[in-house]
Amino acid sequence: MMRRSLLLPLLLVLALSALGQETRVVDGRKYIVHNVQQGQTLYGISRHYAVPIDAITKANPAATQGLSLGQVLLIPQDAVQKKELRTAPQLGGSGELVHTVAKKETLFGIAKKYGVEQTALLARNPDAANGLKEGMRLVIPPATAPDVPRVAAEPAFDDKSTSHLVMPGETLFGLAQKYGVEVPAIEAANGGLAQGLKVGTYIRIPAKVVIATPEPAAAPSVKKAQYRVALLLPFAIDANDSLMAKDPERKGYHETTDAAVQFYGGALLAFDSLAGQGLNAEVLVRDVGTDARTWGPVLKDPGLRDMDLYIGPFHRGAIEQLVKVSGDAHIVCPVPQSNKVLLGNPTVSKVVGGRPDQVQALARHAVLRHAKDNLILVRADIPSEKELQEQMLRAAQEALAQRTDRLRDSVLVARTGKREVNALVNLLKAGATNVVLVPSEDVELVTALVSKLAGLAKDKDIIVYGLAAWEDMENVPAADMDKLHLHIPASTWIDRSDPRVQAFVRAYRERFNDEPREYAFLGFDVAFHYLTALRTEGRGFAAHFGTVHTQPLHMGFRMVRTGPENGYRNESVLILEHKDLSLQRVP
Repeated sequence: MMRRSLLLPLLLVLALSALGQETRVVDGRKYIVHNVQQGQTLYGISRHYAVPIDAITKANPAATQGLSLGQVLLIPQDAVQKKELRTAPQLGGSGELVHTVAKKETLFGIAKKYGVEQTALLARNPDAANGLKEGMRLVIPPATAPDVPRVAAEPAFDDKSTSHLVMPGETLFGLAQKYGVEVPAIEAANGGLAQGLKVGTYIRIPAKVVIATPEPAAAPSVKKAQYRVALLLPFAIDANDSLMAKDPERKGYHETTDAAVQFYGGALLAFDSLAGQGLNAEVLVRDVGTDARTWGPVLKDPGLRDMDLYIGPFHRGAIEQLVKVSGDAHIVCPVPQSNKVLLGNPTVSKVVGGRPDQVQALARHAVLRHAKDNLILVRADIPSEKELQEQMLRAAQEALAQRTDRLRDSVLVARTGKREVNALVNLLKAGATNVVLVPSEDVELVTALVSKLAGLAKDKDIIVYGLAAWEDMENVPAADMDKLHLHIPASTWIDRSDPRVQAFVRAYRERFNDEPREYAFLGFDVAFHYLTALRTEGRGFAAHFGTVHTQPLHMGFRMVRTGPENGYRNESVLILEHKDLSLQRVP
């Protein structure tokens, strides 16, 4: 018995060391330092660390108001429930819990343990329908059990607040002056601060209130017994008929047809999945072709009026024509498109982000993970990339200003040439983690920089943040990118090792006798997310995007309005890291 009691704390220490989690001692009490990530809930964090919710909120009064992105929590180690710790779930990349099935566990028992419905558990883990196996990993849907407090089940949100580490001698008045907010606002954001400021703990500093012109109140969302949904896709049937007439032996489709067919197949699987969850929808499918001669007559068809949701068209011109006749129904642009499609079109949303979104997200990610490290941004003398450099630098500086644990107040800037990168090398520090941001798609610069840094990686700790275009550069060896832990941004990415992806592939093959490619995944994710929004929030779901949560297969959704009179764009960006000569998603 004595041996077991000594072994468990040792295992805990080893586990924390492996995860690289920071620990802190405050008034003789030991805590784990946890940085709140996208999608995480107080309930999920509590289950992961096997620490009761009330113990966490007592140590972190601000958590009683809900969690915010980037918030720092102190998890008391003397409150760990050791029996629960042995089977504690992991925290997934989107904040969901991931449970590892133990011997003799049942679906009923696991669902009961986490306070979720078995049907919801099966919907999230289709492979579980074939039976559970020891070691299988199950993703646990958000808890809805009545004994879970509402605030504990709500995902972290971006309230623009700042986590501040209380230092000796600091006062509420001084912090209010420093951050430009009122003392009562700080107290309210931290559960009243009945015990005052405690050195070594973190408090939430609310964002400075900015008086803005109020937007008109959103119209109440209308829920219906049945919805009408239009899929407007560029099958280009007429164009294919023309091609076949000219060349009967031609086996290839028009260039957009395959994409439309794949998207349609993925969307149908999404409709099937949601029908089992109670969605009642009438679906109209129309071929809008690839030019105005085709989509013009289709979009004028009275049968397309009074829809509740339009998925497609793909083309900007077709979307702008549809806006004129669609009323207040939402229109989804599901493919890469200029943000201009959103200007003056408040009912349109664009789900695939552009390069500026990726660059800014990459910079924020680097600062979130490495504010305490040696951050360096490369500004090469490449006139065509000055705007790109400015975007990344501005995003990094803004993110750094929000971090109280930063090493310095600004990112170091290395001004280099295309081939000469010694200015960067001179800023690298021995004995420190060097994080290098490289906003460039120039092959010559990237090749020289990677080659140089890979040679130094043996003696220095270097992490590089680059761009997606690097993957296509033949002169940049994958082994060197591994050495530099290269991080790149992506709007979409398919992880073929993900059990959910594998289940989708099997379902697609069985249904269509074809192999799902990028557009099949896009069709599923887009249709599933927007149909879920329609089912849960009603016709006016766009005003409630923040409450719509799904688990996409190959992308993320964080829809934000681009202006009072404009539509919505997707700010979600995936961060990928080079490991073992391949890419892996970073949580």
